[in-house]
Amino acid sequence: MNNPPAGPASPGLPASVKQNLQEAPDLVDPIFQVEDVSVFYGDYEAVRGVDMKIGQKQITALIGPSGCGKSTLLRCFNRMNDLIPGTRVGGKISFRGEDLYGDDVDPIEVRRRIGMVFQKPNPFPKSIYDNIAYGPRVNGIRRGLDDLVEQTLRQAALWDEVKDKLKQNALSLSGGQQQRLCIARAIAIRPEVILMDEPCSALDPIATAKIEDLMQDLARNYTIVIVTHNMQQAARVSDRTAFLTAELDSAGVRYGKLIEYEQTSKLFTTPSDDRTEAYITGRFG
Repeated sequence: MNNPPAGPASPGLPASVKQNLQEAPDLVDPIFQVEDVSVFYGDYEAVRGVDMKIGQKQITALIGPSGCGKSTLLRCFNRMNDLIPGTRVGGKISFRGEDLYGDDVDPIEVRRRIGMVFQKPNPFPKSIYDNIAYGPRVNGIRRGLDDLVEQTLRQAALWDEVKDKLKQNALSLSGGQQQRLCIARAIAIRPEVILMDEPCSALDPIATAKIEDLMQDLARNYTIVIVTHNMQQAARVSDRTAFLTAELDSAGVRYGKLIEYEQTSKLFTTPSDDRTEAYITGRFG
């Protein structure tokens, strides 16, 4: 049951962040349509009955307390949950109008078109160059790799920092550089969507700021869905925000539920549900 509208303006964010909140474009032609989606691990229903649409070339943030199913929901968008034994997705997720879980859909092709960046930077133990070139090579690209590596590293705002050490091991880079390298590796195969699961949680504030700037640059060409615990980050970078929380059903079983999904500017200033306001103002979570 929805609760009465919250107050006129939520005090949970600094004034400097509130001032920079921008109104998102309308969802005219969503790239994802999520209809009554639930996710099961065996018999356990981790996420229940999610409905939402995700806009093209927008940044959508998923926020909420630990255990509410944010990462579980995120992994549905490129079928990463398929890799976890016993996992089942109910309902329907459409990607460009096609059922993402249809019998004739190749999960490997799904993951090529919908890339993933994880919480902890995970570069391959190879050279910087080979980290970027790996995906294109797997997809049969052999010519023009030098140009592709440079172009991709420029897109990831990393070229100037690594152009003279492309043959060095990627593990020699700083944490923030490694995460930008992983983003570059994801976009090297030209996906349409980039999923990011807490991409800044292991980074310092300077590296985090660079990743946030990069996300906003990439959103000109890619759709981005990000899971974050940092509400100020969601407010700074996203066009729309989904707030999930964990609730108990009649049997006392905990499950994740989407409470509110709205333009970020509206959700963070005039949330329509008092559970959202309680979370973004720090009263729980």
